[in-house]
Amino acid sequence: MSAPSSGSVFAALAASQVDQAMRSLAQRRNRQGSIHAARKAIRRLRSILALCRRALEPEVSVIDQKLKHLGDGLSDLRDAHVVATSALQLATGDEREVWIAVASRLEARREALLGAALARDPEFAALRAQLSMLAEAVAGLPWDRLGSMDLVKGLARSARRLAKAERNARQEPHAANSHLWRRRLRRLRMQYQVIRAVRKASPSLLGLPQADPSTSIRTLTRLSDHLGRLQDLRMLRSSLKGMDTSLPLTQMRCRLRSEINRASP
Repeated sequence: MSAPSSGSVFAALAASQVDQAMRSLAQRRNRQGSIHAARKAIRRLRSILALCRRALEPEVSVIDQKLKHLGDGLSDLRDAHVVATSALQLATGDEREVWIAVASRLEARREALLGAALARDPEFAALRAQLSMLAEAVAGLPWDRLGSMDLVKGLARSARRLAKAERNARQEPHAANSHLWRRRLRRLRMQYQVIRAVRKASPSLLGLPQADPSTSIRTLTRLSDHLGRLQDLRMLRSSLKGMDTSLPLTQMRCRLRSEINRASP
């Protein structure tokens, strides 16, 4: 039996992520967790396609845009869950009852958004059908053209984009720049994880690039999680707009400002 090629290995990894996204959206229990799992699978798939982009152009760009659109379509549902969870995390001490009340309102909003989404697309059948068509498109990409230099270039491109996003976020630390920095961190981390998994599963592919030892997966994960916490707090602050005025909104915004300052890099 001949050793697997880089293209066949990465094609199989990409296919597994599409399958994971479709299976997650088909689950009826724990809808919020399923939506999160589907979005993660789409992000992992996009990170694989970006890593292999040099060999797969121009076809891959069209597929990536469609995947981005699908992921973005689930973001409001995921964000609604995140802000409700973040409010509960602040329910401590003297402010416990206040934040529980906020979380209760946000949970009601979350369930209403989910109900509306499922009414428009029962069981996410239309979304899963789109993913199924994209699975065929991903399988049809020219994976046989993929070589080790394509992967080297893919990692280098992600590292450059991360460095630029970090510079911008540190120079102008507003929400949009911090969010972009986090996305770039997450993508490079996922690509390193893919390379590591392939090295372990297919030792014959000796030409795979090594991760930069100065940028470990653990470091990328820690910073990404840190920026994720900052983003969640900012979203929670925005969700207070239009909240019941019987709540002590000034006190709550003061608490959030303190938490945001503490979480800022």
